[in-house]
Amino acid sequence: MAGLDHINVVVSDPERSIAFYTHLLGLSVILDRTLDGPWFEELTGIAGARARCVILDVPGGGCRIELLKFLHADGTAIAANALPSTVGLRHFAVRVDNLEASLATLSEPPLIIAVPRDIVPVGKRMAYVRDPDGAIVELTEYGGTPTFC
Repeated sequence: MAGLDHINVVVSDPERSIAFYTHLLGLSVILDRTLDGPWFEELTGIAGARARCVILDVPGGGCRIELLKFLHADGTAIAANALPSTVGLRHFAVRVDNLEASLATLSEPPLIIAVPRDIVPVGKRMAYVRDPDGAIVELTEYGGTPTFC
């Protein structure tokens, strides 16, 4: 594997999600367009599939975040969001330099949890936040360079 390219998050309100990810994580929009046509239908397995695709870039490069809003012809969402217990991607983790500073942008910052040092010897503190559609975003701060990531 050469590296991670992007993480996909299906959203219900792209504008709300763009504001969340750009404000919380300092990401920038590098693409905002509609995906449709035979190739997209074949890829998704959904007849008539259309989606708004917004790609958010990480400052300095790295794994991007892709926001997708699937649409019917009338612009409504195709399917409801999965429950947190549904098999599949339930959260993704983002490394930050200063956990408190990152969480300060939220009106109700979550509890910061320290991972025991027998699990992460260099030290790791983390917090879970939810994006506007309920996807879990883990903000992670390490005390040094982890040997397993």
